[in-house]
Amino acid sequence: RAATCRGKLQSKRSKLNMEINKELMLRNGAENLYRASSDNKTKENVSLELRFVNSNLQLLKEQLAELNSSVELYQNSEEVVMPMIALGLKETKELEMRDNFMEFIESHYHDDGGNYEDHVAELMDLRQAMRTPTRDSH
Repeated sequence: RAATCRGKLQSKRSKLNMEINKELMLRNGAENLYRASSDNKTKENVSLELRFVNSNLQLLKEQLAELNSSVELYQNSEEVVMPMIALGLKETKELEMRDNFMEFIESHYHDDGGNYEDHVAELMDLRQAMRTPTRDSH
């Protein structure tokens, strides 16, 4: 039972994280539109939309914190629920640093950066894996 409850918890977390990511993308788009707009009416509408998106984002983060603070789903029986400290999500941005690493290797070590392309690609893959961890049964 604990394994299936753990899976349900991970599934709920995954759905909440996807919704949070969607809201973050909406917020980024709205902020870009606000900065690009020169029309006051459009800015007013975008500002209203930004408040709505930020409100939704706050609700989703609270739901995720509530989900993270409960270990009830891990219990095998109807025992006391122990609250846990909820930690917020840390956002990281997509970075493309391959060229920068190659230039750094060439300028500091006077070696062809292309010789280290596989290693830099592995480093970038590891960073991407850290940014978007997979949910598994372990």
